[in-house]
Order: sequence, then C-alpha cells, then structure tokens
Amino acid sequence: MTGGSGFIGSHLVNALEGKGFSVRVLDKTKPLSEKAEWFKGDLISIDDVQGATEDVETVFHLGAIADVNVAVTDPELCLRVNEIGTLNLLKACSGHEVERFILASSVWVYGNASGVVTEETPILPPNDIYTKTKVGQEHLVYSWNRSHSLPYTILRYDIPYGPRMRSNMAISTFVRRAMRKEPITVYGDGKQGRCWIFVSDLADANVQSMKHEATNQIINLAGKEFVTISEIVNLLSKKLGTFPIQQAPPRTGDFRGITTSIEKARKLIGWSPMTSFEDGISRYLASVSRI
Repeated sequence: MTGGSGFIGSHLVNALEGKGFSVRVLDKTKPLSEKAEWFKGDLISIDDVQGATEDVETVFHLGAIADVNVAVTDPELCLRVNEIGTLNLLKACSGHEVERFILASSVWVYGNASGVVTEETPILPPNDIYTKTKVGQEHLVYSWNRSHSLPYTILRYDIPYGPRMRSNMAISTFVRRAMRKEPITVYGDGKQGRCWIFVSDLADANVQSMKHEATNQIINLAGKEFVTISEIVNLLSKKLGTFPIQQAPPRTGDFRGITTSIEKARKLIGWSPMTSFEDGISRYLASVSRI
C-alpha cells in the first residue's frame, strides 16, 4: 500500500490487518501499525517503487499530494507525485505480476457537476491542478490496463472525516474553533455540503473492493446523507455548546456540492456506510483533545 501512514491509509492498514492480511506500506513516514512492514521510500523513485511491489498480490494506491493548497503552491510537485508516481507504480506492478491495482481517486473529478452524480456522469475538463492530477491518475490506470492488462479498481472517494484527519480539513477546523469558542463563518445560506464519509466506513469499502466483482470497475464511495455546512455548525453547537457564528456573503465560485450515488457499491460489492454523520462526529470528538 502506498500512503499507508496517512489519514485514510492508516485506517485501511488496520482494516486489512483485522481481516488477516499482511500489509507492506510504501511511505516516507513510519506507519502507526507495528505489524505492518514499512518500506521507506518515495513514489518518484523507480527503485523504491520496484522494491516495494515485489511479492505483492494487491496494491492499494493512496499515496498522493492530497492537500489542494499544496497543489496550488507547488503544482510541479503535485504532478510529479500524483501522475509520474502513479506511472512508476503501474510499471512496477506489471513487472511483478500484481493481481490488482486499486486506485484512491476522488469525487472531485466530477468538477462543478450538480445534483446526483453516478459513475456514468461525464468528466469535464478540471478547474484546478489537484483535480487534473486525479483525472490523470484515472486515465493512466485505465489506459495501462488496455496496453498491459493490469486489472484495476478505481474508487472515487467523497470527502472523508474522522480520527487522524489533517488539521486543515474543514470539519477538523470547525471542531477546533468550536472547542475554543472562536467564531465559525458561514458563507451564504450555508446549504453547500457533501456526502461526508466516515474514515472507518471508507476503509471497509476499500477492503470490500478486493472482491472479484470490482475488477476493472469505477466505484463511488460516500456517506449515506448529504450534510450542509449549516447542519455541521448546528450539530457542533449541540455537541460542544454555543460558540459565535458569523454570517458572510457567498464567496465567488463557492461549490454548492453534489450528492454522490453509491448504488453501484451496494450492488457490486455489497457495501454501504454504517456510520451516520452525527455518530461519526461523536466518534471524532472522542478522539481529539479539548483545545
């Protein structure tokens, strides 16, 4: 697994080990699990990627520049890691006869779509470098299968949240401010939102995607409900007590959000999320210190 020391990857390592799988992690940072084999390395290094994929049956590719802010400030790094790194990994997997390549993609590939999106929703030209690299990863995986017959599964994640998430992720930022009784700004009517997915549900979906039925398929993974910014703020008020809420005019270009259909995941691999948004927030709050 690439990126197994990160937010989502660390939970996926736990889920795989819980099912009895042996896990090797290719990452610059040591994984949290003491049982996982750590192959310290970099996706940009062909030698590192070749060594890490030797004697491996399934590769979960989560390693990437996932912070949109980094993609803005250092687009060259984002392109090298996300796309050239993916190409390096595909070459190594073919050379070592890996049985399945599972890519962590994102519903950001749907761009400014509205309403309900399915795996059949057209992918339009991306609006930013990060999204461009996620679309590029998908194209690489798909075309590599056509030319080298490497079986794949592409998983399009909606926005994850939960223990170990980055401090600059929206829900993490809201929680810290609410705990400190600092103001949270709600732009416009606050009805912009996403189908946020709790990280343990996302990890379970990745494990389920190893099923034969997911071979050479693209699958959306999302939470069970569309939750708006206003609903998040109200829920935090309920859980943490009152804090200042500031209303501000809508920002130019603010994305209203989409509802991500997970019917294909239900039918194809028998997966659906188990955690309601309120329960997920409670579990996240229990994992963080009061600041």
